[in-house]
Amino acid sequence: MSVLILATIGGTVSFLSTSLGSVLTQVFTKTSSLKNLHMSMDFTLGVMLSAAAFLIAPELASNISLSLMGLTLGLVSIVLLHQYIHKHTHGKNKSSYLLIAALIFHNFPEGMGAEASLAGMEWNTAISLQAAIAIQNVVEGMILTLLLMSLGVRTKWALIGGVVSGVVELGGGVIAGLVLHQTLLLLPFLLSLAGGAMMGSVALEIWETKRLNPAQFIMGTAIIPIMNYFLP
Repeated sequence: MSVLILATIGGTVSFLSTSLGSVLTQVFTKTSSLKNLHMSMDFTLGVMLSAAAFLIAPELASNISLSLMGLTLGLVSIVLLHQYIHKHTHGKNKSSYLLIAALIFHNFPEGMGAEASLAGMEWNTAISLQAAIAIQNVVEGMILTLLLMSLGVRTKWALIGGVVSGVVELGGGVIAGLVLHQTLLLLPFLLSLAGGAMMGSVALEIWETKRLNPAQFIMGTAIIPIMNYFLP
């Protein structure tokens, strides 16, 4: 199976899982409190950090220069994006806007990394990443849609917003597939770029909110190693 097809399949899984989360908001709209929203986000941050480690670590060993370039670019791009959004966002709902932007924009490098992993990583590790990111995508889709609704966006448009964030992830996966279809030599760069962006998103979100549920965060960080251990 070609690299492009593998990346597209992975991107489609990410798109569908994020969209599922958006649709599930109809079930949880009346029962989800702000506290539960933050706890779910803490779980998501844990999965993102774990995924970033699994994306970066093998590539540092195989090609340290390309990996460090990708890692640095990923971190810097997320920091610059965060500063831009912070500067141009005002009002009492500033934290909600920042979180929405972070959820949408980190999906692009996340899609690149998760889907590119199918092309160049060991199968059990790549599948573990795919499954764990799909799980946290469901949570992300719910969080994003609920945040949009809390800002007064009509339910239909909030659902569309959640689906669009999944399209962003699909786009990242397809672009990664197109690049790797030409040469697999850029795999360490792409995976480290995605990992760096995800690490930056996690660090900035924790810094911005100044609160973290340790149990939820640890559950998130543990899910990929556990799945990687049990998968054949």
